[in-house]
Amino acid sequence: MKQAIILFTTIILFSCQKDFLEKPPSVDVTEDTIFSKLRHAESFLWDTYGNCIPSGFPTGWSASSSGGIVAGVLAAACDEGDIADDWPGANRFNAGQWNANNNPEDDFNQHYKAIRKTNIFIERIDDVPDASAEYKAQLKAEAQFLRALRYFDLLKRYGGVPIVDKRLQGADNLQLPRNTFEDCVNFIVSDCDAALPALPVSQLGFLRGRVHKGAALALKARVLLYAASPLFNSADPYVSTTDSIARLVSYHNYSAARWQQAADAAKAVLDWAPAGSCRLITEYGPDKNYEYVWSQPDNAEIILANKRNGWWGIYSDYFNFTMPPGIYGGWYGISVPLNFVKLYEKKTGGPQTWPASGDNINQLYAELDPRFAQSIGYNGAVWNDEVGALQVYIKPDDKPATHGGNRGGGQWLHKFLPRTVTWASYGATLNWPVFRLAEFYLNYAEALNEAQGPVAEVYTAINAIRARSGMPALSGLSKEDMRTAIRNERAVELAFEEHRYWDVRRWKIAGEEGVMKGKMYGLRLRPIANSSEFHFEQVVFEERIWEDKMYLYPFPNTEIYKQYLQQNPGW
Repeated sequence: MKQAIILFTTIILFSCQKDFLEKPPSVDVTEDTIFSKLRHAESFLWDTYGNCIPSGFPTGWSASSSGGIVAGVLAAACDEGDIADDWPGANRFNAGQWNANNNPEDDFNQHYKAIRKTNIFIERIDDVPDASAEYKAQLKAEAQFLRALRYFDLLKRYGGVPIVDKRLQGADNLQLPRNTFEDCVNFIVSDCDAALPALPVSQLGFLRGRVHKGAALALKARVLLYAASPLFNSADPYVSTTDSIARLVSYHNYSAARWQQAADAAKAVLDWAPAGSCRLITEYGPDKNYEYVWSQPDNAEIILANKRNGWWGIYSDYFNFTMPPGIYGGWYGISVPLNFVKLYEKKTGGPQTWPASGDNINQLYAELDPRFAQSIGYNGAVWNDEVGALQVYIKPDDKPATHGGNRGGGQWLHKFLPRTVTWASYGATLNWPVFRLAEFYLNYAEALNEAQGPVAEVYTAINAIRARSGMPALSGLSKEDMRTAIRNERAVELAFEEHRYWDVRRWKIAGEEGVMKGKMYGLRLRPIANSSEFHFEQVVFEERIWEDKMYLYPFPNTEIYKQYLQQNPGW
């Protein structure tokens, strides 16, 4: 029996990839077959999960709708990171060498293939005979969430897109025009709201990874935060265009009420958390809380994670693409520019001082926010017990030390590369965090500050995140200063989780010097004779290209040439 189920599931998975639902019934597994039994329908839904739940881990050599930029991580396409080799996808963004014919981060058509599967499931699940009405309603709600998630991923990349809310047949008009940005926001929110009543409060144990009320509330809160942000909540489009196209890429007007709606939605996530057994991790101390959150699957802070991969499923590609040179077969590593390191405050609060050169780099590193050492590898830091301390400097013979020193930022991405990973143990399971609770404290603080100014609830939310990492509480800030503080806190707390890349876009600051444009700085370290300290110098290792048209992606020309879509402005 077990072998039969595995065989049937394999047929389903293979057939889904070949658009089996469009084939004549006599040729392959039919739609009626899929929805004739609950176990078959569930297998179809689990496959749809695989097409819809995003992952930021690099999983291969091509872009996809479920996450992963070509041969790297999205952090390397903004000020969070850098890849020294030219060919990975992130560097095509940094060099401005991407366009409507070549986007290394997204496969537009895969989104709609996934959406088609959600629509089929929503329409057909009620036909399954051997399931209760209550369970079928829950499964339908899960599919509605997955559809909303796919549309959100389209929205943040392209603005308004065609809304397809049913399975299209051959006789239907298949060349649908774009809906407005507002239409798309409303559609995503309506799918989340419609899903909520039938979803369980949470999913525990082996069901972690399935959708529940917290996930639906989280998606609604995130899309409303994006919608309220300057890129979209503005009367002025990011580049000059006509009014009709402006409404495709934004509201084309400003409303403070959108910030309040976003704040209310984020507060709903925080209110759900106790019932959903979800909370901030605080019990391991300031020097360990943060690392626990990203290194321990299914910890109490995770609302929803992509659980598609066990450790072996990501081992070769992920470690080749992300491990620093000299560690476990790493090809090039993800270095962290000084531009981003400067966002880490001192442990006592306030910015660190970074002179052009100096002889006290160990001291400067040691003074930084504890989250720095828990997520970034730097010279002298212990990678793990097997590798030992990192050697990231230039030797007296002008050659790089064991782990580099003449490339990129001078620091290495360590987050999502757990210390438990060694050649000896192979001991790690990595789950990409789609939603975790800390984000919604920061979403709430940001939205409420924009709607009402720095009221007490804003301080309570942001200081909860700072306190668990031992950072001093904020107080006495103006609305503008609080905005700056919240943005900085998001950068540090949500680092390398694919927030920064989208945040600087929605805030319309990507074109500022040193963010996604202009000079990227790194550190060059040299040992000081008879000293444990190192001399450092700031160096420019790269100048990046940005044009404002890049705030939204171009639709691929393969679709534009069909003459049913209006291209985004500037492309």
